[in-house]
Amino acid sequence: MWGLSLGYRTVIAWMVDLARRLVEWYPESARPLDEPALVLVDEMDLHLHPAWQRNLISFLQKWFVNTQFVVTAHSPLIVQAAEDARIVLLARDETGAVQIINDAPSVRGYRVDQILTSDLFRLPSPRSQRVEEALEQRRKILGKAALTETDRADLRRLDEQIGALPIGERPEDREAMEVIRRAAEALKGVNL
Repeated sequence: MWGLSLGYRTVIAWMVDLARRLVEWYPESARPLDEPALVLVDEMDLHLHPAWQRNLISFLQKWFVNTQFVVTAHSPLIVQAAEDARIVLLARDETGAVQIINDAPSVRGYRVDQILTSDLFRLPSPRSQRVEEALEQRRKILGKAALTETDRADLRRLDEQIGALPIGERPEDREAMEVIRRAAEALKGVNL
């Protein structure tokens, strides 16, 4: 067990403790893990690999069928996995006071990057700040009525800085777009 990460060890420890307590609380039950319980878990996502974050809720629901879990998390993967959960958002207002938002917007079916930019996490972009700043500079230049040689040089520099942005959700989508891009490049100058 010591070869496991801190996150795995922590989850295993509290799940074993929960199972032990259910056995103690329901000694006459043939299936103590199926008995009702309320469990509070702070920072459920802490130190967990993204795959575990994504699968932990369904794993807990499978093994502790009548347990109500109340969890806190900072991970969009935990939010994404909690499809049927009631999400409550704690957010600071402009004065610094914590507001409790009970009617958080639904993000069912959202991708992780969409959850990050939703009202739940309020990130302005899923991209790095450096890339987003370069894209904003690029948009400003392209918004001009006429481009100067300096603008064109800046665009080339920004395009090089930004690099190729991934398109599509899956590696296969990105590969297909690359094939289309190469075919379009090959067809340039071909008279059809």
